[in-house]
Amino acid sequence: MSESVQNRIKDKLKKMPKGSIVFISDFSETGTDTAIRQALQRLSKDEFIIRLSQGIYYYPKIDKLLGLIKPSAEQIAEAIRNRDKARIIPTGSYAQYRLGLTTQIPMNVVYLTDGSPRKLQVGNQKITFKKTGPKNLSVEHTLTSLIIQALREIGEGNIEPEQLNQIREIIKKSNESKKINENIRHAPSWVKKLILNILNSLDNE
Repeated sequence: MSESVQNRIKDKLKKMPKGSIVFISDFSETGTDTAIRQALQRLSKDEFIIRLSQGIYYYPKIDKLLGLIKPSAEQIAEAIRNRDKARIIPTGSYAQYRLGLTTQIPMNVVYLTDGSPRKLQVGNQKITFKKTGPKNLSVEHTLTSLIIQALREIGEGNIEPEQLNQIREIIKKSNESKKINENIRHAPSWVKKLILNILNSLDNE
């Protein structure tokens, strides 16, 4: 491995914000893939960066009080989305967590994507990207997408009044009723009916 490749990578990292997530492709101008991979492995052993998963590294952010700030599954997924120029949406129990219906962080975080399917193991947490068709990614409004995916995870007939009240409060506080109304047409009919009832009740307040 060329020492100069490692130095060039290190210099580039120093110009990045602490907390950045990087890939081998981010350093393509510094040398061959093999040399870059070896340099990143060496920097990881030196604890200058942290290896998150195969080919994915983290330029650590250190807080004086909290110590190492670990990247969230969302940060890692967004970095992969940007690299692959793909669309992703949270689904399953992670959509419920992102929406605020549960405070329990799921150990298996699942995204639907039009990019490459993959599974990453980051510490105790697994991040899964499931390939899906354009229809499931047609909702571009984040809150609407989270509501649809969270309700689909709970399932028709299993939704408690308390959960609907939580969603109602989330929508109310968001001030995004109009956007939700525009995007909810992409939802399954039973989800659409539930959300339209909530939106109508908010309109009648």
